[in-house]
Amino acid sequence: MRARRAIRRFWTFLKRPSVWLSLGVLILALLVWFVGPAIAFGEVQPLGSATVRLACLLVLALLWGIGSFFVRTRRSSEDEALLAALRRQEEEAEVARDKGDAAADAEFAAFRDAGRAVLSFLRRRSGFRFVSSRYTLPWYIVLGAGGVGKSSVLKASGIAAPYDTDPGTGPAQFHITDKAVLVEFEGRFTAANDTGAVLLWQRMLDQIRRWRRQQPVNGILLVLDVQYLLSRPEEHIVAEAASLRKRLDETMARLRTTAPVYVLVNKLDMVVGFEEFFDSLTSEERNAVLGVPLSALRKTDGATARGSFLPGFSNIVEGFSRHQFLRLQDEPDELRRRRIFEFPGQFSLLQSRLTPFLWELCVDHRFADAPNVRGVFFSSTVQSGDFRDGMGPVLAPSFGQRRDGLFLQPETGQVRARPFFLSGLFRDVILPEANLGGLTRPALVANRLYKIGGNLLLFALIALMISLWILSFGEGRAYTARIATGVEAGRANIAEASPDGKMPSQFDPVLDVLDRLRTLAEEEPRRATLGLYSAEPVNSAARDAYDKALANLLFPFVWSYLRDGLDHPETPAALRFQQLKFYLTLTEHRVPDRETADLLSADFATNWLVHEADPGTQLRIARHFAALAAAPLTVPPADTALVNRARRWIADYTLARLGYDLVQAMPAVQSLPVWRPVDHMGLTGPQALSRVSGNGFWDGVPGLYTRDGLIGTMREVAATAARHLADDLWVMGDDAPLGERDSARIRDGILDLYRVDYINKWSSLLADIGPAGADRAVDVAHSIAIITGNPSPLKELLIAIAAETDLEAATTVVLDAAVGATTARIKSVTGSAYQPRRSVDVAKSVSEYFRAFRNAVTAPEGQQAPADAMLAAMQPLYRMLNHVANGGDVLELGTEPQTLLKDLASRNDNLPPVLQPVFARILAQVAAITGGSSRERLAQIWNTTVLPLCDATMTARYPFDRTAANDTSLEDFAKLFGPKGAIAGFHNDYLKPFIDTTTHPWRWRPGQQVGLGFDDATLAALERANAITTMFFSDQEKPNLDFMITPGKLDAKARAFVLDAGGQSLLYSHGPIVDTPFQWPPQNVSAGANLSVMPEVQGERNLIARQGPWAIFRLLDSFRMMSKQPTDSVDYLARVGSRRVLLRVTASATRNPFAKNILAGYACPQL
Repeated sequence: MRARRAIRRFWTFLKRPSVWLSLGVLILALLVWFVGPAIAFGEVQPLGSATVRLACLLVLALLWGIGSFFVRTRRSSEDEALLAALRRQEEEAEVARDKGDAAADAEFAAFRDAGRAVLSFLRRRSGFRFVSSRYTLPWYIVLGAGGVGKSSVLKASGIAAPYDTDPGTGPAQFHITDKAVLVEFEGRFTAANDTGAVLLWQRMLDQIRRWRRQQPVNGILLVLDVQYLLSRPEEHIVAEAASLRKRLDETMARLRTTAPVYVLVNKLDMVVGFEEFFDSLTSEERNAVLGVPLSALRKTDGATARGSFLPGFSNIVEGFSRHQFLRLQDEPDELRRRRIFEFPGQFSLLQSRLTPFLWELCVDHRFADAPNVRGVFFSSTVQSGDFRDGMGPVLAPSFGQRRDGLFLQPETGQVRARPFFLSGLFRDVILPEANLGGLTRPALVANRLYKIGGNLLLFALIALMISLWILSFGEGRAYTARIATGVEAGRANIAEASPDGKMPSQFDPVLDVLDRLRTLAEEEPRRATLGLYSAEPVNSAARDAYDKALANLLFPFVWSYLRDGLDHPETPAALRFQQLKFYLTLTEHRVPDRETADLLSADFATNWLVHEADPGTQLRIARHFAALAAAPLTVPPADTALVNRARRWIADYTLARLGYDLVQAMPAVQSLPVWRPVDHMGLTGPQALSRVSGNGFWDGVPGLYTRDGLIGTMREVAATAARHLADDLWVMGDDAPLGERDSARIRDGILDLYRVDYINKWSSLLADIGPAGADRAVDVAHSIAIITGNPSPLKELLIAIAAETDLEAATTVVLDAAVGATTARIKSVTGSAYQPRRSVDVAKSVSEYFRAFRNAVTAPEGQQAPADAMLAAMQPLYRMLNHVANGGDVLELGTEPQTLLKDLASRNDNLPPVLQPVFARILAQVAAITGGSSRERLAQIWNTTVLPLCDATMTARYPFDRTAANDTSLEDFAKLFGPKGAIAGFHNDYLKPFIDTTTHPWRWRPGQQVGLGFDDATLAALERANAITTMFFSDQEKPNLDFMITPGKLDAKARAFVLDAGGQSLLYSHGPIVDTPFQWPPQNVSAGANLSVMPEVQGERNLIARQGPWAIFRLLDSFRMMSKQPTDSVDYLARVGSRRVLLRVTASATRNPFAKNILAGYACPQL
């Protein structure tokens, strides 16, 4: 009921327009704040900033306020008033419903409490041990309209009522008699138009069914009022019958019962002449039954019940007529005689009232069977002298009187409470038929199935117990036989494995024998013995056999292992300490501990087993070790020299390391979950990232070196390790050095070792992170897209690592509680101890070491962390890589890749050193892809455009090959080396941004050569080509060169010489020295160049001539250069026959190809 009220209120609240508006704005606000950062258009995230989202929320709040204002103001005052009135009506109706529901709940609670009190009373008074107190008495429902006298009927029924519930405290009153429980319901439950009463009625019926599922009720008593029947028209009586029929149908349906129905017409004294007619009856006659039995069958239909009523009623009237004659004779009073005469006629009027009532009550229809109406009975409880004249209104019209003109007036007399016809009704009719109230067929079937199931379950439990007894007995016999057989076999195995008590040669068979005997010693029967047998004798024999096997088989191996390990110089100190501890435990008969056995079992298995021991084998050996120390053994005395040597070796190993090793070997530490990077980098992380070492992201950091490991585990296990180490100091003897056993040093040493390992674990992990190995642009682009995406697996991983290295908030004082105990124990052994120093603050040290890293990874709200800025700056890399991956020309990007990589490298230099390798590897991979693609594309362009022209221009051509007969044409020379030639164009179009030409020699610009793969020889060749262009072209499209030739000295044998170069000539005949200007190439290139000496000498060479566009260079190359380090002037000595000519060639220092033959031997680089 309360849930329905809450739902109605909530739905009414949701109907308001302002609520819908508020919900819509709230949903939009949530979407903007949480979903907005995921919305992106390419690289643009319009709602990525928290500031933008806050502005959007403010706009939404403003829109909400405007919308609310318009929603409220657009309504007219009349509409507002109407809505307010309707709302008040709804609220008032809701309040009324709530009050009604609350009242109904209270009434139902009162009914339930009264019923529970009745059941409690019956339980206390019940004397039947094996019968439920709920069914010791039959239950009857009493129904009737208000004022019909239900309570008086029950009180005058003649059956004792030792217990009644308080009247007026609930919708029903319980009457407990010595024969039955009568539940009297209020009259309002018979009304058909009271919805609340009907719902309460149905709830009470359900409660009765919960109380008495086997037989909810034994009968139903319908009480009517004679005054009601005589005073109401027929249609009212039919309506009352229909309402009662509905209550009966609801009762039968909800209780699933076919209870008999008894119709009792009470207040028969309201019929005229009742008291006078029955005044002479004795007490026994008043207790008789007056009524019409409708059927003697268990179940009747409606037609039978209606057909039986009329004859039965007629029989009653006939009986009254016979009794009337006798009463008239006996009664002397005239008034009383008239009333006696009136009574049969007045009573017969009830037939016309009851006939339609029964017709409606017992009608058959398709939705429910007719009720089992057992009869119509009449009674009277109190006689007040008042009556209802039923014949006056009928006879008045016949005598011309008004309907009330012939009414007999009652005479108020003495009120007498004499029950008529009630005691016999209950004693002889209703109570004897209590068994007629059974369940319906479906309910009966379900009840029977329930009982059958319960019996089957009980039978199964009994069978199970018997089976367990039988199996337990058989198991006991088999168990004792098996143990006895196993013990005998074990003893035989001991004798076979160790004849004459000698040590066996191999341990594997010994381990199998020990396992079998230990299993026998620890075995218990799988099923409970149930007291049928005792296994103690065989168990004792099994334990004795196992102890004997430990002494004869295992002990020799263990003794040899301990002595060899203690005396071996290469035994690790931590292992030697545990071996010495176990050795002294055996020799001094100390109480063993399981930790030592677990630590030694692995090394013992490695020494004595043929195959490699798995964890299961080590566990088996550890169990035998632990049992060995507790077994009754004959142990040789300890070897003092061996013990002293072992202690000296252990003394070289710090106690801090021993304690730290003990911490790492503890089960609590071994069971800590590994911190795996794969759990902190999303699903796409392994696709984009990898580990440089080759390990997978499933391989992580041990759980001890995490924040939880420090806070939750390290404190406890370190204290335990310190305590165990203090307890085990007896292993070192009383004369052990004091310095290493000082508690402060042990504590500081353990924490310092832990601190160093903590830092190294996370530093190593950070240094091991890199991009996923890929050599294709599409794969690298995919990795960059994932790394720089949102969310970024790299960022998530770095944030997770930052969280594990932020330990300042943790409680870092570890081992403080254990220090005092450790110091006391050491002092008890050594006699003294240093004052403990302040504990190493692991949390502070780790946090300080990684502080710069955390500041680079995380940032306050509203700010951008440097790592986030780095990832954001890397996002353009995806566009460039995607361009290359889709087959685009990398050169179309120009210098953007190199510039961006340079900027990113500069950003990376500003990051903490521990974070730089991660991004450096990513940038190197991107540079390799972009640079490699650039190099391949540049090589392709060079090899297809420049290199063929180079080969055609310089291969076997002068001046590049001094011995070549053919010259390079000036046109090809200009195409190759001109300012707009192939080499200069390649340099300007593709390589200019990468080369620093302000220095000599040229050099690659810092950061720009990353990934290109071009060496310095290529750069030197390009610089030389630029020098050729400068020297021969001087910013002109064609080669041009101005120079001066000055005659120096002419051989005395010669009169003169003539130098001609393409029509330009120099004549010198021992006169004044004059500079002659020359230009190359000359206007007449085909004329060549020659040097002639006059006069001609017969038989000697008088002329040196060269042809081609490079004739002047060929001519000068035939001369001897006299200058050692020429600059702007070069001296040449020419020999023409036996005569010599000295010449000086002068040109600009920056454009002097004669001083330095820059063309000779030049070759284009191979890219």
